[in-house]
This record gives sequence, C-alpha cells and structure tokens, in this order.
Amino acid sequence: MAKKSTPGASYLMWTGIALVILGAISVATPAVAGTAVVIVIGAVLLVSGIFQLVQGFREESWTSKLLGVILGGITALCGLAVLAHPLLGLTMLTLVLAVFFVVEGIWKIVASFSFRPAQGWLALLVSGILGLLLGWLIWKQWPLSGMWAVGILIGVDLLVTGCSMIALAVTIKRVKKDLAEAPSKSG
Repeated sequence: MAKKSTPGASYLMWTGIALVILGAISVATPAVAGTAVVIVIGAVLLVSGIFQLVQGFREESWTSKLLGVILGGITALCGLAVLAHPLLGLTMLTLVLAVFFVVEGIWKIVASFSFRPAQGWLALLVSGILGLLLGWLIWKQWPLSGMWAVGILIGVDLLVTGCSMIALAVTIKRVKKDLAEAPSKSG
C-alpha cells in the first residue's frame, strides 16, 4: 500500500496565518476585496476567451470553427466588460450570489424534511434558513450589497480556512511529538 504523505505542519501553519491575515483584510475592506475578486474573474474570462478564439480558428470544420470563435469572442468580451467596469461586475456577481443563497436555502429546507427521522436533520434545516436569510439580506440591499457581500463572504471563508489550517498544523505537531515520545515511554 502506498504511503500517504501529510503536508508539513510549518507549511500549514504559515499558510493558515497568511489566510487569516488576508481574511481579516478582506472583512475590513470588503469593497476592495470584492473588486479584486471580480478583476480576477474578468481576467480569467478574457484569457479563456482568447484561448477559445485561437482554438476555434484551428478547427477544421466550419461548424466547429464558427462555434469556437463565437463562444471565444463572447467570453473574451465578457472578460473585457468586467475588467472595464469592475463595480458593475461586482454588482452582477452579488446578484448571482443572492439568487444562489435563496435557491440553496430553499433546497436545504426541503431536503431537511426528507431526512427528518435521522439525527442532524435540524442542522440542515437551520443551515437552509440561514442561507435563505443571507440571500434575502443581500437581495434586499442590492445593488448596494455589492459593496460588502462578496468581500465579506470571501473574507469569512479565508478566516475559517486559515484557522482550520492553523488548528490542523497544531494537531500534526502534537501527534508527531507524541509519536516521537512513544518509544521512550514504552521502554
């Protein structure tokens, strides 16, 4: 059986600390963080569109060529539009998030009742209600919610991920220490 390697505790610790710092900055400046996310999305769309255009021109059949060029052109133009107007892109991304949270919340609420006899169904119900409330809150304040929603959500995710990586690093260090001390204790 192949031996699985675990990431080094120091690597996890430093990555976790960096993510916590970035998360705190994102929560403190949500409009800046949200705009940065939108700029990255715009750049990805633009680069993806260019690659699709190039691939479309390389196709042999006219149908494939036309489809690739049209799809690549639309994708590249969307990327350019987002890069040209990041605040508008942030507003649209926020609208998509609001719809996502409402739909996800409704789905979780409905699904929770199908798991009702099982333990944990109530947690799924509460998660659905919270998702529905978050979607409603973003929708109610839209388009102004674009200035805070994406940045706050990204920041909270970075904070939680960073804290979990730090906790994992501490656990790995503790386990390694316990394993190193184990032979001396048993002897």
